Amino acid sequence: MLATITPLIARGVIDNTLQDLIDLRLWCTDEAEPLHLRMRGNCLRDIAGCRLTFTNTAAGSPPATMPPLIDELRRSAGTAQFTAGDITFSRRVMERDNRQAIANHLYIEFFVNESVRVLMEFSAVSYTLSLPQWEQNWEGDNLQSLLNMEALRAHVRSNVKSYKGPAMNGLGEDMPPCEWDYRLNRAEASMAIYPTIHEKFGPIPGGYLSAAFVMDRTEFLGQIAMEEEADMPPDQEIINHDWEVIDFMAPYEKEVRIAMRHPLFEETSHMTAVVQEQLLEKHRTTLSLGKEGADFLSLYASIVTHTLSTILLTGQELYSTALASERMEALCRRLTCLAQMIDKLPPASRAPLQDAAENLMMNMRLFIATIPG
Repeated sequence: MLATITPLIARGVIDNTLQDLIDLRLWCTDEAEPLHLRMRGNCLRDIAGCRLTFTNTAAGSPPATMPPLIDELRRSAGTAQFTAGDITFSRRVMERDNRQAIANHLYIEFFVNESVRVLMEFSAVSYTLSLPQWEQNWEGDNLQSLLNMEALRAHVRSNVKSYKGPAMNGLGEDMPPCEWDYRLNRAEASMAIYPTIHEKFGPIPGGYLSAAFVMDRTEFLGQIAMEEEADMPPDQEIINHDWEVIDFMAPYEKEVRIAMRHPLFEETSHMTAVVQEQLLEKHRTTLSLGKEGADFLSLYASIVTHTLSTILLTGQELYSTALASERMEALCRRLTCLAQMIDKLPPASRAPLQDAAENLMMNMRLFIATIPG
């Protein structure tokens, strides 16, 4: 979980005057008891050894009630495990105005029990900065950066492990699991958290390597290392490629690409396009679709994922034909249920969705006929 609490912070003190100790005090806009956290580690080199007192001049008005996380941080300050991330006053960010100038932001990141990443990024602050009580060398700064990346990597690993997407939520008595469900769930989990990692490292030169390390894409790092050892220039297409779910399927990328070209999954992709056009593009948020629309999308997401994992299952040299048949029959029952739900969706969308569901059902039945009895 990522918690961005910048607007809730009115002022704060970052004290790193003792080496290997960060004493952080944050006063929220409600001016109640401050958050007081003490963490092992150091700020990055620009403010390491210093005491920084700041005021967020862009702080918003206090909300009617503070988010539960703030109360939890106040209660658990002495018991939770806090791990420092990057804390710096030199986060280089391009301003979002006509000037497109580069500005320094105050960036504070820490982790709560690995699972929660708390982030503050201030662009408008007044501050006082003390002289350093000790000086960080480049070696120490590089080590701290690596420790911070390792903390972020542990956060990603924790969230990927606990994630339950369509592949897992759709499992039940009528849908027996296969190993591909867990592999796809892990890839979906990685893709779900990746945008927040890209946002952090994307603007940094060479940041794609840091992102790959944090996301545990060892095969990608290995490929880059092989190119460097061969004195080959970096492949810009690989570097600038927007990561997709399939990028997190190593070492099964080839099998997944083959499965995605299967006629059944191509028909599934066709229905996905219809769902996108008829529901998601015509409504600003999924909330505007109501409970019926949300239930439809949830069920359809599980059908898509389990269709792909079943195709992958049957692509193996040896597999349980009974398991594959049972999963496909379950998918047919779910698709029948989905078709019945279409009657509760916006009238203008019903006919295209019904046609797509009928075509998908026909292809599912054709696929079942190919599974050995």
